[in-house]
Amino acid sequence: MEVGNKNDLELVRNLLKLEKAQEARTLFSQIDPKDSAEYYLVKGSLEQKFQNWGEAMNAFNKVLEMEPDNSEAANNLHLIQNILNFWNPDMFNP
Repeated sequence: MEVGNKNDLELVRNLLKLEKAQEARTLFSQIDPKDSAEYYLVKGSLEQKFQNWGEAMNAFNKVLEMEPDNSEAANNLHLIQNILNFWNPDMFNP
């Protein structure tokens, strides 16, 4: 079986949508790294699911280097930045 084709990346995406993140991670680890926007979009989504924010941001930035108008990558980057910049003053007032 040829690993790393577009169907494998689509399968990883579907597993993520079905909340089967561990299965998605296992399959993704068997895919040969590709220098494509689709590969990095899936990688970013997977890292985001596991809250590996730095890895996710790097992957989405790589997509934007290849495809500056990619709205999925831009939206996910914005979402992560909002998560990382979130500040709740009540957490600091006992």
